[in-house]
Amino acid sequence: MERKTQTGYLVLADISGYTSFVAKTEIEHADMALSFLLEVMVEKLSSLLTVCQLEGDAVFAYVEESKLDEASALLALIDHTYLAFRDKALALYDQSTCPCRACLALPTLDLKFMLHHGEFLIQQVAGAKHLLGTDVNLIHRLAKNHVSESTGWQGYALFTSQGLERMQTDKTSFVQQSESYEHLGQVETYIMDMHTRYEEMKDS
Repeated sequence: MERKTQTGYLVLADISGYTSFVAKTEIEHADMALSFLLEVMVEKLSSLLTVCQLEGDAVFAYVEESKLDEASALLALIDHTYLAFRDKALALYDQSTCPCRACLALPTLDLKFMLHHGEFLIQQVAGAKHLLGTDVNLIHRLAKNHVSESTGWQGYALFTSQGLERMQTDKTSFVQQSESYEHLGQVETYIMDMHTRYEEMKDS
């Protein structure tokens, strides 16, 4: 067993609409579609991050700060991952001749990102890595937020103030709001609408 405390970036990419998608559609086709989408997410994220865990409809990844040359590359990574996800979902929909509810509902799936900078403990057991620590708990708690409620956005990137400041990114282009969690207190967050970014990327 290896235990090592590191400082770096934690990223959680979570498919929006997953629960209702599975509940209201044929499970076999829903599972196949989600597998394709998760593969795209893992492929893109692993180009820069270490994918630590698949969590149902989400991918949890991290990068140690010492292994990241340019923190701004994380913004590009989020852009490229979202672009690939949306393109794949729409391609699966366009290519399908199946009239089942799962295939018809593919365009309703979206992707949200949570990014935080902090400390974490790397625990290796039986060849598998697991991350522990308060900041690891926080990144997962951030998946339950008020972004969709306050903005109407289903696809977005949410950064903690620590994350943006460490990345030396200008906050003025983000929507600021705060979240509150038991035992963790108030968390200042900055949000970007990924639908707008998607259209900008397609146009360019």
